[in-house]
Amino acid sequence: MTEESELVQLILENFSEILRYLQQQYDELPPELKKVVESIPDVLSDVEADSELINKREVYEIISKFLQENLNEELPLCIDATHIICREDDPRLLQERTGNAKKIAEDAKELIVTIKVHYELLKNLTYNRRTEIFYKKKNQPAVKKVEEKLDWDRAPNDVRSGYLIEGKKISTFKLYPKE
Repeated sequence: MTEESELVQLILENFSEILRYLQQQYDELPPELKKVVESIPDVLSDVEADSELINKREVYEIISKFLQENLNEELPLCIDATHIICREDDPRLLQERTGNAKKIAEDAKELIVTIKVHYELLKNLTYNRRTEIFYKKKNQPAVKKVEEKLDWDRAPNDVRSGYLIEGKKISTFKLYPKE
């Protein structure tokens, strides 16, 4: 490891403490460093927004591929149907609807019982994201589970703040049906 990468690793590992220290010493900092300290919340909010969007896209892709496999429809239509059943309204995710996405969404509602996403804190501030799709297969209950490991900064803001504020090690979100 180079000296520079060791420094980057040290900063990442101790970021919270460094930020607290800089905020405590703010009055004594040179103007250039004050600007950096002042910009940190904006940078972090951009990262949080992106991690939320990335998480949604990844989970919706899992659901869409499930629909594609079980309803034998094209993936773009299944993505649209996923947005419909999950009541997604973020314009950054939505595209102009193609084909008969509403019909596929109705078929998906007949197939799927519920969709849940669980985030479980693991060691070294990593998360296990488990997407569960409970559905009917030949009139019998079935479940499709997809597990993935995420770094701390890739977990949704609600999950991270739940751990930091409340000490929650597991967070669960119900995507369908919405209540």
